[in-house]
Amino acid sequence: MPERDSRAPERQSAEARAELARLRDRTDELELIISSLTTVALFTLPGWLFERFAEAYTHLSLTLVVSSSTALILLTGLAYGLGACFLLHLLARAYWVGLIGLRAVFPRGIDWNRTPGIGPLTRENYRRRLPDLQTAIERSDRLASSLFAVISVIALAIVWIVLLITLAASVGGLVGSRFGATTFGMNAAALGLVGIAAGSAVLLWLLDTLLAQRVPALQRAPWFRGLVNALGRINGWLVPQRLVLPVQLTLQSNTRPIIAMILFVLAVIAIVVLGQFSFNRAVNFTVSDQFSYLDTEHLQGPAFRSSYYEDLRDGKDRLRARPTIPTFEQRGSHLRLFLPYHPIRDNLLLERLCPGADADLGAPCLARLWSVSLQGQPIDLDGFVATERLDLGMRGITGVVALDGLEPGLQVLAVTWNPHAETGDAPIDDRYTEARFDFRIPFLFAPEFELGPPGSAPAAHAVPGSDVGPE
Repeated sequence: MPERDSRAPERQSAEARAELARLRDRTDELELIISSLTTVALFTLPGWLFERFAEAYTHLSLTLVVSSSTALILLTGLAYGLGACFLLHLLARAYWVGLIGLRAVFPRGIDWNRTPGIGPLTRENYRRRLPDLQTAIERSDRLASSLFAVISVIALAIVWIVLLITLAASVGGLVGSRFGATTFGMNAAALGLVGIAAGSAVLLWLLDTLLAQRVPALQRAPWFRGLVNALGRINGWLVPQRLVLPVQLTLQSNTRPIIAMILFVLAVIAIVVLGQFSFNRAVNFTVSDQFSYLDTEHLQGPAFRSSYYEDLRDGKDRLRARPTIPTFEQRGSHLRLFLPYHPIRDNLLLERLCPGADADLGAPCLARLWSVSLQGQPIDLDGFVATERLDLGMRGITGVVALDGLEPGLQVLAVTWNPHAETGDAPIDDRYTEARFDFRIPFLFAPEFELGPPGSAPAAHAVPGSDVGPE
């Protein structure tokens, strides 16, 4: 019989290491390609997501608004966080490539005998502190590879958290809306899920890591083993362990475990905070606190706001279902007014204002939501007609307000949502800050005049196209 070569496993192991090294060289190039393309995509993704959210906002149901806004916050933070990680990975890998090229050209590294401008003491200090090229190459390679792995772990964990929190917040919002506590239900469900996840992880660490190691008898107790297994199953449901743990435990066991875990938790918190900040910046006029002399409270009365004028509306205004007029300057004898219908805001109130068969009235039913007045004179809304505005992405009712008898100059159109409520009444649901909303729309009435017969008063002449009725 032929003798078995005792060195065969060693040769196979060496061949495997060589094959892995060749594969490793190819993955470095793939890392650079993936990082460069993904970095650009990630930094442009939040803007695209917000545009899609703003386009569909007034069409979404309560469940979709809750789920999409929650997902948008977390995905935005994830995109910026991962973009920063990929950018750091690109810098580390570029530094690594530069070091390899430098070592290929100057294999001896630093020539300490030819370092002009450096004294002997400084040279000795540098030689003691600075690594050689080979050590620097290995460290930068290790940093870049670890970053690439950490990015994948964070991405998987955050995406899974997005799905769970979105589902919990949607269910909580639906349940809370039945009791007039939509916001409370959303927050309670989301915080409850986070509390269960954090509590089960901390409790598992206390029981298994601390108590079981210090009291070996507990390891054999059936009730204790059952409790630990139950907590492990809860963690398995809340975290995709088969995807996350191999990378996480590899990094922790080959680095400093406590620091790695702390950095991972801080990264998740930072992503959530960054996402919330980015969402507020995209939705609100500003996140700065410097507008103290003209803050949001000062804009509650008559105020020039772009969302009131159809020719000035911005992307952020698509999230605000406010009454609109065509433009600030009005030269005709009538003013067109559009009163939007926002289902999330209006349906709860319409269930009370249009009970039973009245729900089929359409425009007359929607008119009960509003009251309009000009110079203290109420405007009859019976003539308002149902409207679909594809340019605004909304439906509602449209009518005209006569401007006859007005003096030229600045005028204010008063529009009130839910005029039946008194100031100080409790809102019908905690998603509202107030029971009624008052809109004061300023506009400039500047009619053009034409001369009539001698001795007669000038007659107002409307600019063609400005005297527009309902669409």
